[in-house]
Amino acid sequence: MATFNYNSLKKITAAGIVDATITSAKFATDSVITSKIQDGQIATIKIADANVTGAKLANTSVTAAKLAANAVDLSTTTVTGTLPISKGGTALTTVGAANRTLRVTNAADAYEYAFSDLVSIQIFNSSTTWSRPTGITRIRIQLVGPGGGGSGHGEAGGGGGFSERMLDVTSISSVSVTVGTGGGGVNYHNVAGTGSGATSFGPYLSASAGEGARAIAGHSGGRPGVGSGGTMNLYGGGGSGHINHGGGEGGSSYFGGSAIGVHNNSPHTYDQETQAAPGSGGTGGARDHGRGANGRNGMVIVWEYK
Repeated sequence: MATFNYNSLKKITAAGIVDATITSAKFATDSVITSKIQDGQIATIKIADANVTGAKLANTSVTAAKLAANAVDLSTTTVTGTLPISKGGTALTTVGAANRTLRVTNAADAYEYAFSDLVSIQIFNSSTTWSRPTGITRIRIQLVGPGGGGSGHGEAGGGGGFSERMLDVTSISSVSVTVGTGGGGVNYHNVAGTGSGATSFGPYLSASAGEGARAIAGHSGGRPGVGSGGTMNLYGGGGSGHINHGGGEGGSSYFGGSAIGVHNNSPHTYDQETQAAPGSGGTGGARDHGRGANGRNGMVIVWEYK
Protein backbone atom coordinates (compact mmCIF):
# COMPACT_ATOMS: atom_id res chain seq x y z
CA MET A 1 0.00 0.00 0.00
CA ALA A 2 1.39 3.40 -1.06
CA THR A 3 2.28 5.92 1.58
CA PHE A 4 0.00 9.02 1.71
CA ASN A 5 1.75 12.14 2.92
CA TYR A 6 0.71 15.70 3.54
CA ASN A 7 3.03 17.19 0.93
CA SER A 8 1.33 15.22 -1.84
CA LEU A 9 -2.08 16.43 -0.59
CA LYS A 10 -1.01 20.02 -0.98
CA LYS A 11 -0.50 19.38 -4.70
CA ILE A 12 -4.10 18.41 -5.39
CA THR A 13 -5.50 20.95 -7.87
CA ALA A 14 -8.99 21.64 -9.16
CA ALA A 15 -8.16 19.51 -12.23
CA GLY A 16 -7.61 16.50 -9.99
CA ILE A 17 -11.01 16.66 -8.33
CA VAL A 18 -14.04 15.05 -9.89
CA ASP A 19 -16.88 17.54 -10.24
CA ALA A 20 -19.05 17.83 -7.14
CA THR A 21 -17.13 15.28 -5.05
CA ILE A 22 -16.02 17.86 -2.51
CA THR A 23 -18.96 19.52 -0.81
CA SER A 24 -19.25 21.90 2.12
CA ALA A 25 -20.34 18.96 4.32
CA LYS A 26 -16.89 17.40 3.88
CA PHE A 27 -15.11 20.37 5.45
CA ALA A 28 -14.71 20.61 9.18
CA THR A 29 -16.08 23.78 10.79
CA ASP A 30 -13.71 26.72 10.21
CA SER A 31 -11.27 24.47 8.29
CA VAL A 32 -11.35 26.84 5.32
CA ILE A 33 -10.71 30.41 6.42
CA THR A 34 -9.95 33.59 4.53
CA SER A 35 -6.25 33.50 5.38
CA LYS A 36 -5.89 30.07 3.66
CA ILE A 37 -7.24 31.28 0.33
CA GLN A 38 -4.87 33.08 -2.02
CA ASP A 39 -6.00 36.28 -3.73
CA GLY A 40 -7.87 35.58 -6.92
CA GLN A 41 -8.28 31.84 -6.34
CA ILE A 42 -12.06 32.09 -6.02
CA ALA A 43 -13.26 33.90 -9.12
CA THR A 44 -16.77 35.10 -9.86
CA ILE A 45 -17.23 32.39 -12.49
CA LYS A 46 -16.70 29.71 -9.81
CA ILE A 47 -19.64 30.94 -7.73
CA ALA A 48 -23.17 30.00 -8.72
CA ASP A 49 -25.64 32.84 -9.16
CA ALA A 50 -27.09 34.13 -5.89
CA ASN A 51 -24.92 31.80 -3.78
CA VAL A 52 -23.41 34.68 -1.84
CA THR A 53 -26.27 36.33 0.08
CA GLY A 54 -26.35 38.92 2.82
CA ALA A 55 -27.04 36.21 5.36
CA LYS A 56 -23.74 34.50 4.48
CA LEU A 57 -21.64 37.60 5.05
CA ALA A 58 -20.41 38.62 8.47
CA ASN A 59 -21.16 42.17 9.56
CA THR A 60 -18.72 44.70 8.06
CA SER A 61 -16.91 41.90 6.17
CA VAL A 62 -17.44 43.67 2.84
CA THR A 63 -15.66 47.01 3.00
CA ALA A 64 -15.01 49.68 0.40
CA ALA A 65 -11.36 48.54 0.21
CA LYS A 66 -12.49 45.07 -0.92
CA LEU A 67 -14.61 46.35 -3.80
CA ALA A 68 -13.11 47.06 -7.20
CA ALA A 69 -13.88 50.36 -8.89
CA ASN A 70 -17.40 50.38 -10.40
CA ALA A 71 -18.16 47.03 -8.72
CA VAL A 72 -21.50 48.28 -7.40
CA ASP A 73 -23.73 49.57 -10.20
CA LEU A 74 -26.34 51.96 -8.82
CA SER A 75 -28.04 52.29 -12.22
CA THR A 76 -29.51 48.78 -12.13
CA THR A 77 -31.92 46.88 -9.91
CA THR A 78 -29.01 45.04 -8.30
CA VAL A 79 -28.92 47.56 -5.44
CA THR A 80 -32.23 47.77 -3.57
CA GLY A 81 -33.55 49.25 -0.35
CA THR A 82 -34.14 52.75 1.02
CA LEU A 83 -31.30 54.90 2.30
CA PRO A 84 -32.12 56.19 5.82
CA ILE A 85 -31.83 59.81 6.87
CA SER A 86 -28.93 58.95 9.18
CA LYS A 87 -26.91 57.86 6.14
CA GLY A 88 -27.73 60.95 4.08
CA GLY A 89 -30.86 59.62 2.38
CA THR A 90 -34.50 60.64 2.51
CA ALA A 91 -35.92 57.30 3.75
CA LEU A 92 -38.61 57.76 1.08
CA THR A 93 -39.47 55.27 -1.64
CA THR A 94 -41.15 57.70 -4.08
CA VAL A 95 -40.64 61.26 -5.28
CA GLY A 96 -44.19 62.36 -4.47
CA ALA A 97 -46.82 64.02 -6.65
CA ALA A 98 -46.26 66.77 -9.18
CA ASN A 99 -45.36 70.30 -8.03
CA ARG A 100 -44.41 69.21 -4.51
CA THR A 101 -41.02 69.88 -2.94
CA LEU A 102 -38.93 67.86 -0.49
CA ARG A 103 -39.18 69.34 2.99
CA VAL A 104 -38.84 68.44 6.66
CA THR A 105 -42.14 67.47 8.31
CA ASN A 106 -43.83 69.65 10.93
CA ALA A 107 -42.63 67.20 13.60
CA ALA A 108 -39.06 67.68 12.32
CA ASP A 109 -38.43 63.92 12.36
CA ALA A 110 -38.69 62.95 8.68
CA TYR A 111 -38.86 64.16 5.10
CA GLU A 112 -41.95 64.50 2.93
CA TYR A 113 -42.94 65.72 -0.52
CA ALA A 114 -45.53 68.45 -0.05
CA PHE A 115 -46.52 71.98 -0.99
CA SER A 116 -44.16 74.53 0.56
CA ASP A 117 -45.49 77.68 -1.04
CA LEU A 118 -48.56 79.90 -1.01
CA VAL A 119 -51.72 77.80 -0.86
CA SER A 120 -54.57 80.24 -0.27
CA ILE A 121 -55.49 83.86 0.55
CA GLN A 122 -58.28 85.12 2.80
CA ILE A 123 -59.49 88.74 2.78
CA PHE A 124 -61.51 90.15 5.67
CA ASN A 125 -63.57 93.32 5.25
CA SER A 126 -65.44 92.96 8.54
CA SER A 127 -64.70 91.60 12.00
CA THR A 128 -64.70 87.80 12.35
CA THR A 129 -62.42 84.90 13.36
CA TRP A 130 -59.61 83.43 11.28
CA SER A 131 -59.35 79.63 11.55
CA ARG A 132 -56.20 77.84 10.42
CA PRO A 133 -56.86 75.58 7.41
CA THR A 134 -55.52 72.02 7.54
CA GLY A 135 -51.83 71.81 6.73
CA ILE A 136 -51.12 75.54 6.95
CA THR A 137 -47.94 76.25 8.93
CA ARG A 138 -47.16 79.92 8.24
CA ILE A 139 -49.17 83.00 7.37
CA ARG A 140 -48.36 86.48 6.14
CA ILE A 141 -50.70 89.11 7.59
CA GLN A 142 -51.28 92.53 6.03
CA LEU A 143 -53.75 94.93 7.58
CA VAL A 144 -54.77 98.56 7.30
CA GLY A 145 -56.65 100.78 9.74
CA PRO A 146 -59.76 102.69 8.65
CA GLY A 147 -59.67 106.22 7.25
CA GLY A 148 -61.02 109.30 9.01
CA GLY A 149 -64.08 111.24 7.78
CA GLY A 150 -63.92 114.52 5.85
CA SER A 151 -65.67 117.81 6.54
CA GLY A 152 -66.70 120.90 4.52
CA HIS A 153 -64.49 123.23 2.47
CA GLY A 154 -62.10 120.47 1.40
CA GLU A 155 -60.89 119.36 4.82
CA ALA A 156 -60.19 115.65 4.46
CA GLY A 157 -59.68 112.70 6.78
CA GLY A 158 -56.35 110.94 7.37
CA GLY A 159 -55.52 107.49 6.00
CA GLY A 160 -55.30 104.43 8.23
CA GLY A 161 -51.94 102.94 9.26
CA PHE A 162 -50.49 99.71 7.88
CA SER A 163 -48.75 96.70 9.45
CA GLU A 164 -47.36 93.42 8.10
CA ARG A 165 -45.59 90.32 9.46
CA MET A 166 -45.06 86.58 9.02
CA LEU A 167 -46.42 84.31 11.74
CA ASP A 168 -45.77 80.64 12.56
CA VAL A 169 -49.22 79.15 13.22
CA THR A 170 -48.38 75.48 13.79
CA SER A 171 -49.60 75.85 17.37
CA ILE A 172 -52.35 78.43 16.68
CA SER A 173 -55.82 77.22 15.67
CA SER A 174 -57.73 80.52 15.43
CA VAL A 175 -57.31 84.28 15.81
CA SER A 176 -59.83 87.07 16.37
CA VAL A 177 -59.93 89.54 13.46
CA THR A 178 -61.11 93.13 14.04
CA VAL A 179 -61.69 95.41 11.06
CA GLY A 180 -62.11 99.12 11.88
CA THR A 181 -64.97 101.09 10.36
CA GLY A 182 -64.25 104.28 8.40
CA GLY A 183 -64.97 107.59 10.13
CA GLY A 184 -68.10 109.53 9.18
CA GLY A 185 -68.01 112.69 7.07
CA VAL A 186 -69.71 115.86 8.35
CA ASN A 187 -71.17 119.07 6.91
CA TYR A 188 -69.25 122.33 6.66
CA HIS A 189 -65.78 123.21 7.76
CA ASN A 190 -66.61 124.14 11.32
CA VAL A 191 -67.41 120.56 12.38
CA ALA A 192 -64.80 117.83 12.80
CA GLY A 193 -65.03 114.58 10.87
CA THR A 194 -64.95 111.46 13.03
CA GLY A 195 -62.37 108.72 13.36
CA SER A 196 -62.91 105.04 14.18
CA GLY A 197 -61.35 102.06 15.92
CA ALA A 198 -58.19 100.19 14.90
CA THR A 199 -57.87 97.11 12.74
CA SER A 200 -56.11 94.16 14.40
CA PHE A 201 -55.22 90.48 14.04
CA GLY A 202 -55.47 89.12 17.56
CA PRO A 203 -52.63 90.32 19.79
CA TYR A 204 -50.07 90.01 17.00
CA LEU A 205 -50.36 93.28 15.05
CA SER A 206 -52.68 96.22 14.50
CA ALA A 207 -53.08 99.56 12.72
CA SER A 208 -54.78 102.65 14.08
CA ALA A 209 -57.40 104.71 12.26
CA GLY A 210 -56.81 107.98 10.47
CA GLU A 211 -58.23 111.02 12.27
CA GLY A 212 -61.25 112.91 11.05
CA ALA A 213 -60.74 116.35 9.52
CA ARG A 214 -60.30 119.24 11.99
CA ALA A 215 -59.55 116.79 14.82
CA ILE A 216 -56.52 118.78 15.99
CA ALA A 217 -57.22 122.30 14.73
CA GLY A 218 -59.63 124.38 12.66
CA HIS A 219 -59.39 123.95 8.89
CA SER A 220 -56.81 121.17 9.15
CA GLY A 221 -56.91 117.72 7.60
CA GLY A 222 -56.88 114.59 9.69
CA ARG A 223 -53.62 113.02 10.85
CA PRO A 224 -52.81 109.48 9.64
CA GLY A 225 -52.92 106.26 11.61
CA VAL A 226 -49.89 104.00 12.07
CA GLY A 227 -49.19 100.27 12.26
CA SER A 228 -47.76 98.42 15.26
CA GLY A 229 -46.60 94.91 16.12
CA GLY A 230 -45.52 94.02 12.59
CA THR A 231 -42.17 93.54 10.96
CA MET A 232 -43.16 96.55 8.84
CA ASN A 233 -45.25 99.35 10.36
CA LEU A 234 -46.23 102.39 8.26
CA TYR A 235 -48.18 105.62 8.59
CA GLY A 236 -51.05 106.34 6.26
CA GLY A 237 -51.26 109.68 4.44
CA GLY A 238 -52.49 112.91 6.05
CA GLY A 239 -55.73 114.53 4.88
CA SER A 240 -55.83 117.82 2.97
CA GLY A 241 -56.58 121.05 4.83
CA HIS A 242 -59.04 123.88 4.06
CA ILE A 243 -59.68 124.66 0.40
CA ASN A 244 -62.04 127.52 -0.59
CA HIS A 245 -63.57 125.73 -3.56
CA GLY A 246 -63.74 121.95 -3.98
CA GLY A 247 -62.97 118.91 -1.91
CA GLY A 248 -59.41 118.10 -0.89
CA GLU A 249 -58.39 114.47 -1.19
CA GLY A 250 -58.32 112.23 1.85
CA GLY A 251 -55.13 110.64 3.08
CA SER A 252 -53.92 107.61 1.11
CA SER A 253 -53.49 104.16 2.65
CA TYR A 254 -50.96 101.45 1.81
CA PHE A 255 -53.45 100.13 -0.73
CA GLY A 256 -54.20 103.37 -2.58
CA GLY A 257 -55.80 106.78 -2.57
CA SER A 258 -59.09 108.39 -1.65
CA ALA A 259 -62.17 109.23 -3.70
CA ILE A 260 -62.12 112.23 -6.05
CA GLY A 261 -62.46 115.82 -4.93
CA VAL A 262 -65.11 118.09 -6.49
CA HIS A 263 -65.47 121.80 -7.26
CA ASN A 264 -68.33 123.49 -5.43
CA ASN A 265 -71.21 121.05 -6.02
CA SER A 266 -72.45 118.31 -8.35
CA PRO A 267 -71.37 115.68 -7.99
CA HIS A 268 -71.14 115.76 -4.24
CA THR A 269 -68.04 114.34 -2.61
CA TYR A 270 -70.05 111.71 -0.79
CA ASP A 271 -71.50 110.48 -4.09
CA GLN A 272 -68.09 109.03 -4.94
CA GLU A 273 -66.93 107.99 -1.46
CA THR A 274 -67.00 104.23 -2.06
CA GLN A 275 -64.63 104.53 -5.02
CA ALA A 276 -61.50 104.56 -2.90
CA ALA A 277 -58.89 102.19 -1.48
CA PRO A 278 -59.41 100.39 1.86
CA GLY A 279 -58.19 102.55 4.74
CA SER A 280 -58.14 105.83 2.77
CA GLY A 281 -59.43 109.04 4.35
CA GLY A 282 -62.70 110.70 3.38
CA THR A 283 -62.43 113.50 0.81
CA GLY A 284 -63.43 116.97 1.99
CA GLY A 285 -66.81 118.33 0.94
CA ALA A 286 -67.34 121.22 -1.48
CA ARG A 287 -67.98 124.65 0.04
CA ASP A 288 -71.41 124.78 1.65
CA HIS A 289 -72.64 121.82 -0.40
CA GLY A 290 -73.06 118.77 1.79
CA ARG A 291 -70.86 116.70 3.99
CA GLY A 292 -67.38 115.38 3.48
CA ALA A 293 -66.94 111.78 2.42
CA ASN A 294 -66.78 108.92 4.88
CA GLY A 295 -63.42 107.28 5.45
CA ARG A 296 -63.02 103.78 4.04
CA ASN A 297 -63.10 100.73 6.26
CA GLY A 298 -59.93 98.87 7.17
CA MET A 299 -59.01 95.46 5.77
CA VAL A 300 -57.07 92.31 6.74
CA ILE A 301 -55.36 90.00 4.23
CA VAL A 302 -54.03 86.59 5.33
CA TRP A 303 -51.67 84.76 2.95
CA GLU A 304 -51.56 81.06 3.89
CA TYR A 305 -48.53 78.80 3.34
CA LYS A 306 -47.79 75.12 3.85
